[in-house]
Amino acid sequence: MPLERLLQINMAALAALGALLLGMGARTQGPPLLVIVAAALSVWLTDVTKRLVIGRRLSTAMMLVAAVIALQQLFWIRNELQALSFAWLVIFLQIVLFFQRKDGRTYWLLIVLSLLQVVVATLFSQGVWFGLLLALYMLLGFAALALLLMYRQWESFGQNQLAEFIVPRSDVARTPGVAMTSELVGYPAESGEAAWGPALFRRLAVMGTQTLGLTLVLFFALPRLGQFSWQGNVANPQPVTGFSEKVELGELGELVESREEVMRVRFERLSDNSPEPVSGDIYLQGALLVDYQRGQWKTGQPTTRPGATQLLKETRPSVGVIRQRITIEGMDHDELFFVSPYLALRNIVGIDIDLAHEKLCRNPFLRNKRFEYSLGTTAFVRGQQSPLTPALEERKDITVGVKARPARGPGGLPNLVALADRWIKESRLPAEDRVGRARYLERKLSDSGQFQYSLVGQDRDPTIDPIEDFLTKHPQGHCEYFATALTLMLRSQGIPARMVVGYKVDHEAWDPLGNYYLVRQLHAHTWVEAYLRANQTPDELMHGGDHWRWRERGAWLRLDPTPAGVTGERANWFTPIRQSMDWLNSAWSNYFVELDCQRQRDAIYQPIANAAQALWQMTVNRCRAIFSAASVARYLKHLNREVVWIVLIVAGLLAAVTVAAAGWFAVWLGRRLLARWSGKRLPRRHRVDIEFYRRFESLLARQGLVRPPNQTQREFAASAGARLAESDGDGRLPRLAEAVAEAFYRVRFGRLPLDNLQAETVEQALAEIAENGHSSAARRRK
Repeated sequence: MPLERLLQINMAALAALGALLLGMGARTQGPPLLVIVAAALSVWLTDVTKRLVIGRRLSTAMMLVAAVIALQQLFWIRNELQALSFAWLVIFLQIVLFFQRKDGRTYWLLIVLSLLQVVVATLFSQGVWFGLLLALYMLLGFAALALLLMYRQWESFGQNQLAEFIVPRSDVARTPGVAMTSELVGYPAESGEAAWGPALFRRLAVMGTQTLGLTLVLFFALPRLGQFSWQGNVANPQPVTGFSEKVELGELGELVESREEVMRVRFERLSDNSPEPVSGDIYLQGALLVDYQRGQWKTGQPTTRPGATQLLKETRPSVGVIRQRITIEGMDHDELFFVSPYLALRNIVGIDIDLAHEKLCRNPFLRNKRFEYSLGTTAFVRGQQSPLTPALEERKDITVGVKARPARGPGGLPNLVALADRWIKESRLPAEDRVGRARYLERKLSDSGQFQYSLVGQDRDPTIDPIEDFLTKHPQGHCEYFATALTLMLRSQGIPARMVVGYKVDHEAWDPLGNYYLVRQLHAHTWVEAYLRANQTPDELMHGGDHWRWRERGAWLRLDPTPAGVTGERANWFTPIRQSMDWLNSAWSNYFVELDCQRQRDAIYQPIANAAQALWQMTVNRCRAIFSAASVARYLKHLNREVVWIVLIVAGLLAAVTVAAAGWFAVWLGRRLLARWSGKRLPRRHRVDIEFYRRFESLLARQGLVRPPNQTQREFAASAGARLAESDGDGRLPRLAEAVAEAFYRVRFGRLPLDNLQAETVEQALAEIAENGHSSAARRRK
């Protein structure tokens, strides 16, 4: 294949891959599809058939118009989307260049524009597939630069000046397998193929692999001087959706199948930032819902406290406080999630407390960005999240919404109220036992077997309330049906209750590589909180006594009526593959994207130091054991002193020989690996290859031509070839002699073996020189 054609195909693939990386980051299919189509069409229409070639003036005008349009957009946009607009400009310029008549400058511009696309793509995507494609992009970039360099040399010097690298057209018939004059067959090839054929790409692959390996070693080994990592405030033009402060019965189940990542939650000790072991289910609160109207929950106003305030650091002691470090993706709402109750460990700019709704909100400017925040909590008691949350408002401030009882008559919820009355009567629990009654209703919904968890939408009766249909006609539904039923049943019994929207994770969401819980959309969940007066709060469930006024304000008891073991992701045949991909994503995220100073020390330096220390200790103990055994043998009664010393000396000599042999082997192995890594070969491997030059000198010696000691092989070949041509009149002999000498220099000093074509060329040259010698001898005899 001609050099320029191969370069054109390589450029098209490089541009398409760069656009694909950009499309992955921006979550759009437009750029990669547009560039792939344009690259493929340009190779055929512009490079091969030349049916569509844009002139330089027209292409310049098109580029100027695109630049003006892009600059207008960049002037008005004030966030990371500027980079995306710039990327679209780069793509347009790239497409225009594809349909121009290409030269070295055009190819170079295509490489630069593709690299700019990849730089912009890093602002939007840092996933594992992005990293793998980035490595492939690097290899294609190596090939493109190498081919471009060869093309520039060809373009600059022309065919005549590169004659030493080309098999002439007249020699094609005598050299089987050699292409026409536009195809390079110089010394870099190793298999008789064109220099830009498979041999070149094998060399580029080796070089790229070695570069990638060295890069990884430096990436992990070079110490980081601060708490910085690749992952930063990455733009996310399409935020995560799914969570809502309004819940329509039946809608949440449509989103719970999504594996889209929402946030990562770490639990750490305040003393040393080490992971805090947590077991059981983790409930992350988002919004509180109190107003229910015919199948729809709204926030309402959970408390009577007005306004909002900034999240400020707590001045109370930190005894029993665990840090919850949360990294949340860009979302389409302001709510933040947390394990309740929370404590502010420091002043956090950009987070406000909505006092009226008891929730945390981030600044709207930060809504579409990845955001990290840390809070304290006292909810973990003996490694498990306590079901009790302190009430932050006075008892008299409990709003009417959480106490509003559903109506019993027509237009209300008569079946729900009747069922709750019947269950409470069955429990035989007194009205003062609010905890017992609440948990009894919870168990009846979750464990009785009468109601089933289902993600499939049901055909509800439109003439009655959806929750009435759930309890009486179609007892299947998602978690919001169970939470709604329990909330309204509690209210019907005079127990204030509210519904909580958030996320629930368990051990299956735990990532052991990153020591965090990976929360996805499929973990979206709703549960119930029932209010307990101070005298109804169980002492064994209280926690954080230095922080919360349990005896004055009471508490909220968490209840989860959804049947156990059915929330989260459902297993199928694809689950093992998906888990493997999750592990790969976790490893990439923890050891590449988020590798900062602290994580580098914990994940790399500390294990190496521990392993070295353990190896040293094992060696010391082994030596002590050996010397102890030797000292014991020294005092054995059946051996005299001289024999013992002889044994020790022999053992010492054997140990010295062993150490010397191990050192020699290490040096030998190091030389071999270094030679293999550098692409060079050890000299002794090519001694047989130089035999052809000895034959060359022998053939010339028979004709009276002997190389003087002060003459180099190249000089001797030039002078001998000239004398042979002068005596025999054959102009090919100097070139044949020089070809043998150049092959000698390649093997002897370049330490590169001859490929099949070169070896065949040398043999052919020796045969013709030998034939010329026979002809000369025959003429002399006549």
